[in-house]
Amino acid sequence: MKIKILIPITFLSTISWGQKSEDIIPKDAVTVFSLNNISILQKVSMDELVSYDFMTELQSELFDGSTQGKTLKDAGIDFNQKMNIFYGKNSDFEISGFTFGISDKEKLFTVFDDFDRIESLVPGTEYYNNYFNHLMIQGNVGLLIRVDTDQERLTEITDSIWTSRGLELPWSYDNEYYDEGTDGYDEEELSDEDPILNEDGDEIEETIEEEVDETPIATEETSDLFKNYYELRDSIESEYSRKRLFSITEELFVKKINLKTVDTRLANQLTHTSDGIFYLDNSRNFKNTNSLFYLQAMFPELYRDLNELYTGNVMLGDIILNQKSIDLKVEANYGDKLGSIYQELNSAKFDKNVLKYIPKNNTGFFTYQIDLKKGYEKAYEVIMPILSEEKNARISANVLTIELLNDFINTDEVFNTYKGSMFGTFNGIKRVKTKRIEFFYNEETFEYGEKEIESEEEMPIFTLGFTTARADVPNKILKHMARITSQFKNMGDYWVYEDAILNSVPLYMINKNGLFIFTNDEDLAKNHSNGYGSDAITGKLAKNAAKSGSIYAYMNLGDMVNRLPESLLNDHRFSVLSSMRGKKGEMEIVSTKTSKQKTTYNLTYTFDGTFDNAGKYLLDLVNTAYLVSTTR
Repeated sequence: MKIKILIPITFLSTISWGQKSEDIIPKDAVTVFSLNNISILQKVSMDELVSYDFMTELQSELFDGSTQGKTLKDAGIDFNQKMNIFYGKNSDFEISGFTFGISDKEKLFTVFDDFDRIESLVPGTEYYNNYFNHLMIQGNVGLLIRVDTDQERLTEITDSIWTSRGLELPWSYDNEYYDEGTDGYDEEELSDEDPILNEDGDEIEETIEEEVDETPIATEETSDLFKNYYELRDSIESEYSRKRLFSITEELFVKKINLKTVDTRLANQLTHTSDGIFYLDNSRNFKNTNSLFYLQAMFPELYRDLNELYTGNVMLGDIILNQKSIDLKVEANYGDKLGSIYQELNSAKFDKNVLKYIPKNNTGFFTYQIDLKKGYEKAYEVIMPILSEEKNARISANVLTIELLNDFINTDEVFNTYKGSMFGTFNGIKRVKTKRIEFFYNEETFEYGEKEIESEEEMPIFTLGFTTARADVPNKILKHMARITSQFKNMGDYWVYEDAILNSVPLYMINKNGLFIFTNDEDLAKNHSNGYGSDAITGKLAKNAAKSGSIYAYMNLGDMVNRLPESLLNDHRFSVLSSMRGKKGEMEIVSTKTSKQKTTYNLTYTFDGTFDNAGKYLLDLVNTAYLVSTTR
C-alpha cells in the first residue's frame, strides 16, 4: 500500500537536503560506529587512502568487473559527511548496513551499477535493490541496509503455518522410514552363527535371495514436501523482511524517527569532533538476547525486573588520532541500581605491596582492584528483593538457600581470603627444556608404544598474584597437596610444584606480604620472594597504577612482539601481532573511579617512528597486517 503524504514537494525537498547521514540511522540499531570523514581526511588524503593494498581488495569486493579502475574517490560519496556503520538484532529480525552522504548520484551509480531501481517504498525516496541489499536515497543522503528475519523465529512461524494446514513436517517421513525399517529386528535371530535346520534337525544350506521392498519410500513425494516447505519458508522470510524494511523506511524518511531522535546519548555523542565515535546499547542487547527467552517465557515478572535493572547500560566512545598517539575514551554508563553495585564493587583501595613484585624491566603488567564484600552486600540488597517477589517454587528455594548461607557463613572471613587487589606481569620469553610423550606404531609388526622426548620450547615468563588477609588458607591447601603428591614441596621462602607446565617446567607459589603469587619465574621465587626492592617499578607508571580506578594496564607492544616466540609469530592466526614487528609503541589503559552513573576508561597508544600522524600510522599497520594475513 502506498502512503500519501500531504506535504508540498518543495518543502519535502528542503527537509531531505537538510538532513545528514546520521539522521537516517534506524532506531533498532544497537551498535553504531561513526567515522568523521572530514577529520580523518585532513590527516590522510583520499589519494593515500585508495593507494593501500587492503583498499584495493575492499574496492574489488564493492565494484564488479564493469567498474575496473574505479575507486571510492570516484564513487560520488560525500566525504564532508560522516559515514555511520550500524548493526541491530532482536528476537524477530536482524539489521546491518551504513549511512553516508552523496555528492554526485550519477557517479555513485557508475560504480554501484549492480543495483536495480524499483518502485519506491515511500514517496520522495528512491529505492534500489541488489539481492538482499537495499539502497534508499533521499536528497543527499543514502542508506544501504540488509534486513534478515531471525532464523529460529522464521522456523517457528513456518512450522506453525505448515502444520495448521494439516501437513506433516517433511523430516518426519525420514523418522518413520527408519522406525519402520527396524521394526521386529532382532540381532540374535539374524546371527550368522546360528545354522538353519530342516524338520529332521539336519542343517541345510541357506539360499540367499534378494529382498524386494514392496512399499518403497515415495522419494518424489518426500522431495516435493521438502521443496514446498522451503518455498513456504522463503516466501514468509521475504514477506517479513519486506514489511520490516517498509516499516524502517517509513520511520526514517516519513516520520523522521531514527536512533538519534530516540536516544539523546547518541545524539550528544555525534556532536563530538573526534575522528570516530561508537555507541553500544548493552541494555537492549540484554533484552533481545535469545538466551533469555526461557526466563522471559517462564518468569515474565522476574525478566521485567532484571531488564529494568539493566536499563541505561550504554557504552559510548571517542577515537582520536593525534600526531604520535591514538587515544580511545570509553564511557560505560549505568542505571542507578546497577551503578550502585558497580560503585561498591570497584571501591577497593589499591594495595601498594603489588608494586614490589613488578620489575622495572617488565614488558607489560596490569593491576585490578575489586571489593567483593561490598559488591556482594550491595548486590544482595538490590537483587534479593527482586528474587523474593517471584512466586516460583524453585526460585523461592534458591532465595531461601542464599538467605541461610548469608546468615550462617562468616562472609567477612570468606572475602578476606581474596582481599581485592590483583596483578599480573609479562616478563618476556625464556627457552626451557621440556619433555613430551611421542606415540609410535609399526605397521609391519603392529607394535605400538610411547617414548619420552626431550626438547626446548620458548615459554612466556608470567606472574599472577592477589592480596589476601588469610595467608593460612593457601598454606592449608599447599600442605594438603604436599601430603598427596611429592611434586609439591615447601622450599621455605616459596613452594614449588615440579613438572607443572609441559610436564617439565616448575610452577612457583609465594605466600608473603599479604600476597599469594603464582609464577614460572625462577629468579623471582628464589631471589626476590620479598619483592624486587630497588629494582621494582617506580615513577610515573607506579603512580598511574596507584591512582587508577578499578583497572590499570601497561604494555610495551614493540618489546612484547619482539620477544614473542618465532613459532607464535609465524602462525597465521597471529598475523596482526607479526605485522607489528619493528614498530615501537606503548599502550596504557586507565580507569576512573566508578560512580552510580558511569566509569570512564582511557586507552592511549603512543608510538615512535617516521610517521606524519596517527592516521597514517594506523593505516600502515592495517595494511601490513593485511599483507601478512594474505601471504601463505
